[in-house]
Amino acid sequence: MYNRQEQKQETKSLIRGHQRFFFILFIPFLITEIVYSVIGNKTSFNLTSETGTIKLNNTDLLINLASSIVFSILAAIFIMGAIYTVFNVLRGKDDFENPLRKSLSFIDNQRLFWGTVWAWLLRTIFLLLWSLLTIPGVLVMLLTHNSIGVILGILEFIAVAAFVIIKSFEYSQALWIYRDNLLNNQKSGAFTAIRTSSRLMKGYKADYFVLQLSFIGWMILVAITYGIVGIYFYPYYYTTQVKFYEFIKDQFNQKQTVLDAE
Repeated sequence: MYNRQEQKQETKSLIRGHQRFFFILFIPFLITEIVYSVIGNKTSFNLTSETGTIKLNNTDLLINLASSIVFSILAAIFIMGAIYTVFNVLRGKDDFENPLRKSLSFIDNQRLFWGTVWAWLLRTIFLLLWSLLTIPGVLVMLLTHNSIGVILGILEFIAVAAFVIIKSFEYSQALWIYRDNLLNNQKSGAFTAIRTSSRLMKGYKADYFVLQLSFIGWMILVAITYGIVGIYFYPYYYTTQVKFYEFIKDQFNQKQTVLDAE
């Protein structure tokens, strides 16, 4: 049985024992997120005092869009490097030295890099396809032109949204599974990782949901401080996610061992 409080306490103890390592490990991602937040909050609209109208500045929009794409890619590289390093540290395959260099380790293995990108894209595509189930509800609202149709459409949208969230929970461990399979020389791709994630998450989706909710307060603090609180939150949050995966993977392997023995 998953013990959220125990896992989070273990994570806090681990970080306290190696504060310098974890803080520096996540610093590149933190800086990228702070800069991205500042850029994202710069307005692309100029309010003219004479007319009170809003003018759209296309140049600013393009610059902001390009900056957002660049910083999103950088943030993804840094955070995946940090997370994969946490995996290695927890498994005793790496030490607590050279954290800054290890935050860039994600791009060292090109096969892992592009494979992870493909696994992420495939997971996103699946979720987008599931979200298309909202189309019938939209059509009902557009075609009926009455309150009953609107209510049915809204209810259908809520039901599909809940379903897609559940599917996102099912697929949440796919990237970690893909990495493990690749490093263990198992011939399985992104699709297999997504299917395996669904199997691993059976019986743990509620635990995962509650685990994410338990970080809401921290996420709000990060947002209102433009990411500064992330210097503690990001190591705490992502290390806890890694420990969650390690737990459910261990439980899954134990069940498989029992089944094989039978």
